[in-house]
Amino acid sequence: MSTTFETAPTLVNPLTYNLYSILIEALVAAGQTTGPEQTEEKIAFTKLNAQRTKRVHKTFALLPELRETLQQIPAKWDWLLITESWCGDGAQLVPAIAEIATASANIELTILLRDENPELMDLYLTNGGRAIPKLICQDAETGEPLFTWGPRPTAIQQKVKAFKTENPYADKEELHQQLAIWYARDKSEALQRDLLHLMKEALCRSKPVN
Repeated sequence: MSTTFETAPTLVNPLTYNLYSILIEALVAAGQTTGPEQTEEKIAFTKLNAQRTKRVHKTFALLPELRETLQQIPAKWDWLLITESWCGDGAQLVPAIAEIATASANIELTILLRDENPELMDLYLTNGGRAIPKLICQDAETGEPLFTWGPRPTAIQQKVKAFKTENPYADKEELHQQLAIWYARDKSEALQRDLLHLMKEALCRSKPVN
């Protein structure tokens, strides 16, 4: 994995998806969570998210057009995925991204915990905040960023904005419930549509000019 592009931050405790999954299982068994804040809420979300992650793996189906695009990647890409175990969106999206990455021999997925990698996270803020999950696609040879994605699929985020507009007094719990419903109905399609668009753009830019 390259970190040669400009002054890329050192990656702290990079994990394969398999090791990340093992970490989550250990945290659930110990009644803990990732990050410095070991609150009851975050510990409970980590346990719930472990169940949601398994559900995503069971229901995931790769879109044929995305599979075709994944096979067209001509060189090695590094996918750096920033998340935390307590992140509700991460539970729905990280396993799906892992499924997508396995469909290409040219993609290496690395999981990074946000609070252990603040320098990297601060390069990819969303509206000034450290929103996760955040996916950074880099050229593995040069470390050059090819595209970034996150923290939510475009179609899901549009639903969130509409919900907040229509329900200005709704609390965080109501939004979380709606998000779970939207993700369950979507079955990872909105994420795949977003990544399909971004990958096609990256592939077009990488084609040599005659």
